[in-house]
Amino acid sequence: MKTAESRWFFWVGLVTVVAVYGLILVGGTVRATGAGMGCPDWPLCFGQLIPPTDESQLPSNWREIYSHRGYADAPFDAVKTWTEYLNRLLGAVIGLLVLTTAGLARRFLRTDPPVFWASFGAAVMVGFNGWVGSMVVATNLRPVMISAHMIGAFFVQMLLIYALVRSRRAALVHLVQALPVSYRRWALVALVALVVQIFMGIQIRESVDLISRAANAADRDQWVELMPLIFYFHRSFSWVILALAGWLFWRAVKSALGPTIVGKILKVLVGLVVFEMLLGGALNHLGFPLVAQPVHLLAAHLIFGAIWFLWATLSVASLQPQRKLHV
Repeated sequence: MKTAESRWFFWVGLVTVVAVYGLILVGGTVRATGAGMGCPDWPLCFGQLIPPTDESQLPSNWREIYSHRGYADAPFDAVKTWTEYLNRLLGAVIGLLVLTTAGLARRFLRTDPPVFWASFGAAVMVGFNGWVGSMVVATNLRPVMISAHMIGAFFVQMLLIYALVRSRRAALVHLVQALPVSYRRWALVALVALVVQIFMGIQIRESVDLISRAANAADRDQWVELMPLIFYFHRSFSWVILALAGWLFWRAVKSALGPTIVGKILKVLVGLVVFEMLLGGALNHLGFPLVAQPVHLLAAHLIFGAIWFLWATLSVASLQPQRKLHV
């Protein structure tokens, strides 16, 4: 494979991953601001390709049309409508980016097919997650559908990151010589522990959605008193994640990986975990401030992405080299 072609795939794929994280932040903002039903239909918004900016641009019977979506008495809010609309636009851009990434990955079919299939799988997952997003609107923000939508985002980033790492397989062989075999197992332990933490977080998020619907916005500082018991397990378990991330970083620094991209990402990982714990403290002690919720969600995805990158890198590095692999 030509070096230029490989670089095109890598950089387009990297831009796609960054865009996915941007969409996660925007999606978190949509949920935190209650803009999820800002567009009560899909794929259009109030039946229009470009949503209205004022209630006067809606048909006279718009409340009747969308009464089953919560608009029987709710006022039209242009900010929420456009927040949700921009979320959809970014999702469409990511759809184009991931299709481009998959198209560029076709060149790997003869040399390293998993790169293509991971990229193709990411494109399929983006399409599926778009459909789940439509179901979120159709079910009037049913918590379980929102959770499924978020889980889909994890699979998209997993497939994209694996494809990017795998495309650099030839340059990773030295990594397995820099660390003991047990290091990869500990990376897997950290990944599994984080998945447990994330699923607890999903349960808490669903509880927050239910509580927010039953309480007024002015009562945000009292939400923590209504949290289920799993909230306290989730809060304490963050120390386990920090300990695992710290150990992985310390062990990498003691090896030849310290100055490499792996060592740098592990350093960022520890910082992200600490930052996430501080955000959790803000949610707990400052009455669930609105700005902290989407950032908390983004940080969780970034932590997962960093640990998944580590595990994927070590897994790819341990594979037997292929004779015809030229990247």
